[in-house]
Amino acid sequence: MARVHKTIQEAGQHLSDSAATIGARYAAATARADWETPASSREAEQNWQDGVNEAISSGSRATGVRNAGNTKYQRGCTDKGAKVIGQRIKDARADYEQNFSPVLTAMNQAADGAPARTRDFRANINNRLLPVVEAARRAAGKSV
Repeated sequence: MARVHKTIQEAGQHLSDSAATIGARYAAATARADWETPASSREAEQNWQDGVNEAISSGSRATGVRNAGNTKYQRGCTDKGAKVIGQRIKDARADYEQNFSPVLTAMNQAADGAPARTRDFRANINNRLLPVVEAARRAAGKSV
């Protein structure tokens, strides 16, 4: 007996039909999921590294970018991203303030302790700018 496969139109309709219920199902499933343990495992890190290295060596990322092109990218940004970006920024404010607060405090303290500006741009970079950048990196837990 020959198999009967869905057409692309039927598959697309199935996807559209699931849109009304997918949000609740997604929320319920993610509330039960342990994402952190498997995602932070050594195996996951190795898989990620292997995948990135493979994409680099094969050029698949660049090929995918070229195949998609500017038009698809721009259309996606306009049709999808522009509609949600403002609300997502508002929704992220509390996390932003909590996470960036120590970095901003360190930057401000370094700036307050900086010597007066001079006419020597190199001295200004070394004595005024670099200490602020280094303070920000230290506060973010990064090497200086």
